[in-house]
Amino acid sequence: MSLPLPAPKTSTSIKDHLSLLLTVTIWASTFINIKIVLLQVPPNTLAFLRFLVASIVLGLHLIWRRQPFVKRQDWPLAGLTGLTGITLYNFLQNQGLKYAGATDAAILAAMAPVFIALLAWLLLGERISRRQVAGIIMAFSGSVLVATNGSPEGLVLNPARLYGDLLVLLTGLSWAVYSISLKRLLNRYTPVTVLTCSTIAGTIFLFPLALLESPINWAAVDISCWLNVLYLGLLASALAYLIWNTVLTRVPAVTAGVYLYLLPVITAIIAALFLREIPGTFTITGGIIVLLGTYLAGK
Repeated sequence: MSLPLPAPKTSTSIKDHLSLLLTVTIWASTFINIKIVLLQVPPNTLAFLRFLVASIVLGLHLIWRRQPFVKRQDWPLAGLTGLTGITLYNFLQNQGLKYAGATDAAILAAMAPVFIALLAWLLLGERISRRQVAGIIMAFSGSVLVATNGSPEGLVLNPARLYGDLLVLLTGLSWAVYSISLKRLLNRYTPVTVLTCSTIAGTIFLFPLALLESPINWAAVDISCWLNVLYLGLLASALAYLIWNTVLTRVPAVTAGVYLYLLPVITAIIAALFLREIPGTFTITGGIIVLLGTYLAGK
């Protein structure tokens, strides 16, 4: 997902709505693509390959558009956004998806606005309303319901799933730090410049993590796996972000933000079709509570 940016309150065209829906559908599908690729490629290597592709595409796009990269004095801030929004986020997500279900992961990853509200309160001194407090409590309660499957015994019966859920939950915290750091860069550069430089920085940080993993028998990696990697790099990490940032220059942020709440729903549908993951009653109930709480916390 991407941080919604301020936009003029103009009427939103059907093309813009379709673009937002396409972007969110692509992002929802990544939870399934990642689980498929993880069967053959370890998580850190997958993240590095994905964003290496994205870095090349975005870098060429920036050069073609003749837009500048960030200035030297802003490299540390660009590095921080890449470390939190690209490296840590995808490290935690890929590691978590080794154990968590795709639907669980989509629900828990949707809690990023909750962490943004908390960090803005703790670090920036922004006021937090009673409605936001209620939303935070609801979101965390729903996440516990999803992770435990409605019973404390779930902690004992399936510790691997709980571990995966917790890692994915931490992606929300990582994204919150990224979003707050991003604000300063967005005041100085275009969204495409910030996205490109953050992606390149995050890819550089992912490289040593990929080297730490066991050697891979590349000859055994089939063409389907490589197609999924290209899909993650070209469509999910480059094209989708470019579409999202472009549409956000024309539509109100609140309009785009509503589409992010479709992520768990679309992920659940795709996971049921391709992974045969059928969400249980507690997952559905907890997911609804998480989304409602996140909506209140993010307002």
